[in-house]
Order: sequence, then structure tokens, then C-alpha cells
Amino acid sequence: MRQAMILSFLLVLVLFPVRAHAKACPNLSVHPGITTLFLQTDFGEKDAATKAYVADLQETIKKSTSFCVVQDLRAASYALDLAGVDLGEDHERAAISVVIISEKGSLVTHWIRLSSIENVEKNSQDDLVKADRAIQRFKRHH
Repeated sequence: MRQAMILSFLLVLVLFPVRAHAKACPNLSVHPGITTLFLQTDFGEKDAATKAYVADLQETIKKSTSFCVVQDLRAASYALDLAGVDLGEDHERAAISVVIISEKGSLVTHWIRLSSIENVEKNSQDDLVKADRAIQRFKRHH
């Protein structure tokens, strides 16, 4: 019985992937200056290095004082789209496309991150800083 429940739970996770989780947004009128993100991901089921990067980026956003994730794209200031694929059959390294789109549909920035499982923490922290700088630069020019 217990094995059937575990198998059912895993099947639900595979068939109905959960949107990226990150810190819930506070009342933005009380906490101005927090940038709302809609996080969207696309990667294969076996892409372990890509999954590790996405999971660590989610954790980095949760700890951030500058960003929070919203579940509705219409409530987001920016969309952060991540699409990745593992390189090689050992699934130790990944190539991840990072795209930031403004709420009006303008491309803010795009880059490719090459990441290995060993350095996902550093890479996700670096990429959140890079995203913050790109968004601040975009705000100044638009």
C-alpha cells in the first residue's frame, strides 16, 4: 500500500510538474523596490545538472531581498525563462538559456550559462546578481 502511494505521488510529480517555487511576494505597497518575477522552466526529465541549477536558483531567489516570485504572469514585472539541457550522458554539466522579458514584452537580456553540478550554488548566485544588474540597467533606459 505504501509503495503504491509513493509511486502515485512520483507519477503525479512527473505528469504535473510544479511551477518554480520561490519566496512569496509580500505586500508590495508596504515593501516597495521588490521586483516580481514569473519563473518559467523547461528541461528534460533526466537533466540532473539543469534541475540542480534551477533548484539552486529558486533557493537563491527565496533568500533574495530584491526579488520574489509570483504565480500569475500578469502580476510580474519580469519573466525569467530558463531552458536547459544536460551535456553528455553523465548529466554532470548543463547548458542553460537564461532570458529576461519585461512585463511589456521587451527583451531585457539573454545569456547562456554553462554549469556543472559542483558549482550550481556559485552560478545561481552570480546569475541572480547579473539579472538584477540587467533589470536595473533596463529600468534606467526605459
